[in-house]
Amino acid sequence: MFRKQSLHLFISSGVNFVIMAFIIYNGYQDNLMDICLGVTASSGNLLLFSIFLYKKKNLQLKMIRVFSILYFIFGCYITFFTNLEQSSFIVFGIFTVCIFSYLATKHIKKDIELIGSSNRIR
Repeated sequence: MFRKQSLHLFISSGVNFVIMAFIIYNGYQDNLMDICLGVTASSGNLLLFSIFLYKKKNLQLKMIRVFSILYFIFGCYITFFTNLEQSSFIVFGIFTVCIFSYLATKHIKKDIELIGSSNRIR
C-alpha cells in the first residue's frame, strides 16, 4: 500500500540533506552555520527514522509536530535575526520542509481517524 505521508517525509528529509550539502559546498564557516548544519543533519535523520514508525502513528504524529514547530522557529530566527548572504535558499528549504511535514501530519491524522472508525465498525 502506498503511503503519502512516507513520500512527504522522504521529500522533507531529502530537502534537509540538500540544505546540508549546500552549506558544506559553499563552505560557510560560522557558529550559526555549524548549528544549522547540525540541525539539518539531525532533522533529516529524524524524518527518515519517522517513516519507519508507521505502526506507531500517534508517536510519529507527535514527533513530527514537535519537530515542525522547532524547525519553523529556527527558520524564523535565521530569516529575521541573522544577516547572511545566501540565507534565502536555506530559509526556502526550511519552510519547504515545514510544509511537507505539515502535509505528512495531515495524512497521518487521516490514517488515525480511519483506524478509529474501522475499530468502531468491528
